[in-house]
Amino acid sequence: MTASPVRVLIVDDDAGFRFAMNKALSRQGFAITEADSGEAALRALAGPAPADVALLDLRMRGLDGLAVLQRSRSSKTRFIVLTGHGSVAAAVSAMKLGAFSFLEKPVDAEVLAPLIAQALSDRDAVAEHKADAFAPPIVGDSAAIAAVRTFVARAATSNETVAVYGETGTGKEVVARHLHAEGARANGPFVAVNAACVQRELFESELFGHRKGAFTGATESRDGLFVEASGGTLFIDEVAELPLDCQAKLLRALETRRIRAVGGSGELEVSVRIVAATNRDLWSEVRAGAFREDLFFRLQVLPIMLPPLRERPDDVLPLTRHLLERIGSGNLGLDVEAAAALTRYAFPGNVRELLNVLRRAVLFADGPELDGSLMRRMLAASVFGHAEAARPVSGDAALAAPLATSSAASLAARERAHIEDTLAKMNGNVTRAATALGIDRRTLQRKLRGFSGR
Repeated sequence: MTASPVRVLIVDDDAGFRFAMNKALSRQGFAITEADSGEAALRALAGPAPADVALLDLRMRGLDGLAVLQRSRSSKTRFIVLTGHGSVAAAVSAMKLGAFSFLEKPVDAEVLAPLIAQALSDRDAVAEHKADAFAPPIVGDSAAIAAVRTFVARAATSNETVAVYGETGTGKEVVARHLHAEGARANGPFVAVNAACVQRELFESELFGHRKGAFTGATESRDGLFVEASGGTLFIDEVAELPLDCQAKLLRALETRRIRAVGGSGELEVSVRIVAATNRDLWSEVRAGAFREDLFFRLQVLPIMLPPLRERPDDVLPLTRHLLERIGSGNLGLDVEAAAALTRYAFPGNVRELLNVLRRAVLFADGPELDGSLMRRMLAASVFGHAEAARPVSGDAALAAPLATSSAASLAARERAHIEDTLAKMNGNVTRAATALGIDRRTLQRKLRGFSGR
C-alpha cells in the first residue's frame, strides 16, 4: 500500500510566496494546501485532516504567526516559522510557543524538504515517548545543574508558589514541568500560558474566564486558565508582562484561592499551584513601578535562578548528545573541532539555540560525524546570535577566526548564488524573483547593487 504524501500547509499573506513555495514543494512530492491569513490557518488546522507540517509566516495582517502558534499549542501539526524579518526576540517567542524551527527568508525548497521530514519524525518521536516529552530530563554535569535538580526534587513535594528566573532558552518550562510531574499534582492538568503572547486587554479573561456578554465579542461564556488547571499546575511564563491591574487580581487569587470571571456575579474556589517564570529582574521592575511589590514577595516563596549556558560550558556536550537523541540523530558523532566550536560559543539563545543549531547541522551533515567546519557555519548562521558571540578560550583562539570570517563569507556567497540562480530562473524579472525569494523588490535591488559594488 502506497504511503500518503506528507500534508504541508503554507500560511502566508503573500500570494506570490505561497505560489512559489507550493510549486517547489509539490515537485518534492508534498501535498500542499494554502492559507492566506492566521484566521484561515486556524480553520484549516481545526479541520478533519489537519496538515502534518505548517510553514508559518510571522508577520501577517490580522492574526500574526505568534497568535497562530499560541492558539495551536494542542495541535499535532508541527510548525516551521519562516520570516523575512528575523530577530532574536521573534525566534525565541516562536520556539517557546512550540515551533519546530525558525528560518529567515529566502528559503530554498531543497533545504525545507529534509527539514519537513525531520519535523514529522520529531512529532512521531514525541508521540511514542509522551512521558519524556512532557518533562524532558534536566541534562548536565555541572554543579549548577545538580543544584537545580536538587531544588526541583525538594520543591516538587510542596504546594507553594515557585518563581523561576533565567534568560530565554534556559529551560524554565522544563523545570516547571518537572515540578508538576514529580509532585502530588502529577495526575492533574499542567496548563501553560506565555503572558507576552496574550493581548494585554484580554489577560483577565484569559486567566479567570468571562461570562457571555461581559465585553464586545464575548458571545459565549468561557472558563479561564485557573479553572482549566484546577487540581494541577498553572505555569505563567513571562509573568513580568502582566498588566498592573491584572497583577492585583493574580495576587488576590494566590492569597484567597478564589477567582471571579469577567462579568461574573460570584467567586469560584480553585485549587491550583502557580509556577511563574521571567527573564527579567523582578525587583528592578518593582523599583521602576512596573511590578507590584506585594506580588513580588508572594511569588518569592520558592525562587530559583537557572544559569545561562555560557556559564556552564561543561553541560554543552552532554546536552548536545541528549538533543541529538531527541531529534532522532543519536547515531551522529562530533569530531574534536565541532566539540570545541560548541563549547566555546556563548549561546545567547541558550539551550533553545543549541537545539536549533543541531537541527540544521543534521540536515547538512555528510557522513557519521558533525565536523568543525559544518558546526562553525551553523553557529555563524544562527538567528539567535552572531559570529561575535563566539567565545575564544585559552589555546583555542585559532578556531575563532574561521567562525567570524570564512563561515560568514561562505554564507554570503551561498546567498548570492541563490539569489542569482532565482533571478536567472525568472528571466531577469526582479519583481518575480523577489516574490519567489520571499523578500520585497527594494531589498532585492539593494542586494543586487551590493553584488555589483555600486
